Amino acid sequence: MRARLPIVAFLLAAVATPGFAQALKMPKVDLDYDKEADFSAFKTYSWKDPAAAAKDPQMHTRIIWYVERELEKKGLRKAPEGQGDLFVRYYAKGHESLKGTPTQGESYLPGGAGQLTTGVDFRKVAEGTLILELQRASDEKPVWRAGTEYVSLDKKRIDAETASAVRMLISKYPPPRP
Repeated sequence: MRARLPIVAFLLAAVATPGFAQALKMPKVDLDYDKEADFSAFKTYSWKDPAAAAKDPQMHTRIIWYVERELEKKGLRKAPEGQGDLFVRYYAKGHESLKGTPTQGESYLPGGAGQLTTGVDFRKVAEGTLILELQRASDEKPVWRAGTEYVSLDKKRIDAETASAVRMLISKYPPPRP
């Protein structure tokens, strides 16, 4: 038991550290849906032009591919254009920015007192907002909408981050019954 105490103390200290807590922070999903819609009646979907398509053609293709894959896992089949029970639409916005992580350290000079130093490590990050919307084809009214914001610290991970964001959004379909 005593051997575990230092490990537990270290883990508690790590979780209390703001940087560690931020790294574990999961993206939030905002969900809105028609509480009266019968989601079991929807079997097929087709795409509707996105209101705010991704500016990068590769990102547009990624989003389409991941959404189709996840909807298929939910039992929805793709129908020819304009013939599905649902129309799928997405809104995407992204930009690059700098994020700073503060660091503090203490250095000791020979024969002197300790000196506290503060620094900030900056990284270029890609940030994005993704909203998926499903509209009832009969009246083109939205019946389900989910959105999230996500951050990628490494451009090589944008594909994986996009897949994760789409998976997280579609995991909320069909919505819970009221």
